[in-house]
Amino acid sequence: MNDQKPVGINKGRTKIKLSTLDLFFLSFGGQAPFISLLTFGTVMISLVGTQGAFAMLIATAVVALNGIVINRLSSRFKRGGGYYTYAYYALTERLGTSTGWVYLAYALSYGGTLLAGGAYVLYSILRMLPFTPSILLNQWLLALIVSGLASTLVIAGVKASAKYAMIMSTAEMIALVSLAIFFLRDSGWHFYNPFNISLSSSLFEAVVFGLGIPTGYGSIAPLGYDASSKSIGKVAVAVVFYGGLLAVFFFYSLGALDFTGNLVQYLLSDFGIAGAIILGFISLNDGILGGMSYILANSRTLKAMSEDKVFPSILAKDIKGKPLYAEILIAGIFTSAVVTLTNFMGLYGVFVILGGLAGIFNLFIHSSANLSLVRITAKRAKKHWWELTIGILATLVSIVVLLYSFTGFSPIMINIFLGWIVLGFFYLEIKEMLSSTED
Repeated sequence: MNDQKPVGINKGRTKIKLSTLDLFFLSFGGQAPFISLLTFGTVMISLVGTQGAFAMLIATAVVALNGIVINRLSSRFKRGGGYYTYAYYALTERLGTSTGWVYLAYALSYGGTLLAGGAYVLYSILRMLPFTPSILLNQWLLALIVSGLASTLVIAGVKASAKYAMIMSTAEMIALVSLAIFFLRDSGWHFYNPFNISLSSSLFEAVVFGLGIPTGYGSIAPLGYDASSKSIGKVAVAVVFYGGLLAVFFFYSLGALDFTGNLVQYLLSDFGIAGAIILGFISLNDGILGGMSYILANSRTLKAMSEDKVFPSILAKDIKGKPLYAEILIAGIFTSAVVTLTNFMGLYGVFVILGGLAGIFNLFIHSSANLSLVRITAKRAKKHWWELTIGILATLVSIVVLLYSFTGFSPIMINIFLGWIVLGFFYLEIKEMLSSTED
């Protein structure tokens, strides 16, 4: 383990800008609940049908374990950088750097999924409206609009992002609860036992997609430069249960209808043109909200890694209290990646590929965080037995889900996942060789 004591790490700390309430709405916005339920939910339902609520309960339990781990780790680390910082100081520098490298891909794939999902729902709605200009049916253009707006909010400042998140997240909460009640009413108030079912062979794959719904804390863990570690820890747990149970209620109401189709098409057919316009507006803002949260998170992770000379130090430089160069670079990468992929495979294809990758990368970085907590607490196991138990349990669950889910994913997803890890290894080795040559 690194010699530096985690509690003493304050490197690069700037004045706290975000309150606990700001963090909650940013984290809930990072879930992009409306888009996540429509897009991840459509895939989950296609895999397990009416078992969606049960799969969501399992996903929430897995995410909650990891949320508790982040809660305990954030109380020990005062520096920004999230998962990278945890592994860098709790495990080894090399494992920390590898974790940071994987987190960069995780945030890009998860944030990119939400951006593509928002644009896809918007595209589906615009295609149904008779007065839509043909230019707005270009999928790559919609991807550019959503990504560009998210990037603009990030560069405008973290407080502006938080205020936007607060307004739009509140509107989404109201919309999702209203929709769930509407589905139950349509079912004739059919209440059922979600546990009295035979398990589907695709349950684990559905769970991995479900992990992407309540994992909002993944977007706030790196924000130690902008918020107190105590607030990050509180929100990491609260947002999982709030978002996860809201999703369970949503899927339960769909199960009451015995619904197994495309959720986007179902909503559009039920609510007509006026409803489509409202859903389109919510989807646009939700995609912006989710992408914005992960651009922020990735820029802070990049800043922390740049402070440690993993990347050029200019990316760690603060301008007017924020890492502007890191934000611009990350925003450019997000926008370029989503727009380019959309041009080749369409918005839905981008969503499926990036959504699967987000699930795999998610389990990897959380396994690293879980091991970090185990390593920190193992030396004083009697005093920290509860945290040690949580760390071990979370590690085992994450690894089991990761291994079981591998068989359900396409070879291209697994190859991208493994290829990214190998690319990071070569990057670090080449960088180390060049440093040795200069010395």
